[in-house]
Amino acid sequence: MAVASPHLDRELIANVRGWPSEEDANQLLELVVLNVGISQHLFDIRSFSDSLSRLYRDTGNETPIRGLWFVQVLFVLAIGKLLCAGTVEDSEVPGVAFFNEAMKHMPSMSDMKKHSILGIEVVGLAALFLQVADRKDEAYFYIMALRLAISHGMHKSTGNGKFSRSEAVHRSRLWWTLYMQERRLAAAGGYPMAIADEAILIGPPTDVAGFASAAAIPVNVKAAQITGRITSTIYVRNTNSEASFIKDIETILHSLHDVESTMPAEYRMNFSPSDFTVAGILFSDADPSYARTSASLYLSIYQAVIHTVRPILLYMARNVRDRESEPAPNLSPTLRRLGEICIEAARKSLAILQALRNTELIAKNAFFDLDILFSVGFVFVLVEAIHPGRNLGMSGIEGSRRVLQYLVTVGNRAAAKRLEELDQMCLHLRPPSQDQQASGQDLPYETANAAGLVTHTSGPNPERGGQPEGDQPMDLSNSPMLTAMRPGNGDLANISLQGEDGLYWVYHEPGFVYTGAELADWEALEY
Repeated sequence: MAVASPHLDRELIANVRGWPSEEDANQLLELVVLNVGISQHLFDIRSFSDSLSRLYRDTGNETPIRGLWFVQVLFVLAIGKLLCAGTVEDSEVPGVAFFNEAMKHMPSMSDMKKHSILGIEVVGLAALFLQVADRKDEAYFYIMALRLAISHGMHKSTGNGKFSRSEAVHRSRLWWTLYMQERRLAAAGGYPMAIADEAILIGPPTDVAGFASAAAIPVNVKAAQITGRITSTIYVRNTNSEASFIKDIETILHSLHDVESTMPAEYRMNFSPSDFTVAGILFSDADPSYARTSASLYLSIYQAVIHTVRPILLYMARNVRDRESEPAPNLSPTLRRLGEICIEAARKSLAILQALRNTELIAKNAFFDLDILFSVGFVFVLVEAIHPGRNLGMSGIEGSRRVLQYLVTVGNRAAAKRLEELDQMCLHLRPPSQDQQASGQDLPYETANAAGLVTHTSGPNPERGGQPEGDQPMDLSNSPMLTAMRPGNGDLANISLQGEDGLYWVYHEPGFVYTGAELADWEALEY
């Protein structure tokens, strides 16, 4: 049984720095819903919106504020401000004032269980803010929301009639959102997972009459489940046999194909040589909520593909470094094809990210778009390391840099750090003879239209106040190194790793431990 949270004096609102008008508060709520409220579900949007409206209209001191619910409001506003990006006074992170105010009124963790679902929602929102703010280690601490949910039995079936239909729907969607959050934070930080999939008895969310569509959430759940399997199979040392490991990799690849091929029709993307569509509509013309959600779902799939097969590119890059020869001449055609699939996933991801930037749907301060962007840039750095001097990855690197530069201009501090890290990697790739040529240039590389990866690199546009122009979509046509982009990851369905014994030793090379973290894996190459 949940306990009532202490009430707060309404005068507290007057002391919150930057408290928004009702109109601004609703705009922040809409931004949160657009970015994380369709493929995730951390709070009941309808109930929250009604309560937010009452907060602004019941202005008398005789109407006290429920303390923990006000904390939830502050977290939602903080996330909204963070997603807006931009700069604020004292150069603080957007939304941090609301976040800090919320933390002042946050109950202790030992008391949080007493607040039932609201307590779980609040802790999950705290984790989301830290996640979006690129404070992943702190966010992982607050993923104890999943443990709170476990303590309330939310991982078990709700079909016993104990809860009303609306409660059961909310609990199911909240549980799976916390599950996704925990799986991705564990993967990002190399942490162990809190609960095994086998212990989860509740089924994935489904559409229920009278409630918002849940179509995107099961896709997100499946991608998160596969992310957990990737972490436990590849990035956690275990004692699995060679045959078991190879079978697990094959199963992961087939599962990723299944997720993409069964994408709900309203979110389905189709790629052509020059552009791509969502549900048959050009991405730039699609409804923003469908375009943004579709982009998030596909990016999560392609990120999982990259994490699964990127060790092959790292192996090839290390082979070139150690032997100064062709990249991994002993690799079978199947393993080379897996390396190409990794690059295809990066190309598609960059095309999506550029489209998000051009339509201003990219999350200006959200960790996932930024993480996949940096991951994509790293793949193209590896292409350059594998084929030095051929400029096969330069346009991919440059395309990643352009989007990072845009995020920096709108106040994303973490993007500035990622841009610096990507540039540091690139410094090790540039031949000494180019140092003088690059001096004084805005970019560390001259854009190379190699490998069919064409990006727009014109300078600031005066009509946009000096901000960079939008990027042209990546050319998705064929290239000397890579096969043409396919409508989906068709090859994943046909990949058979039976007899590919060399795969095990690519992933378990003596003296080299893959972490899944780009910087750590790059440093291990000792460039």
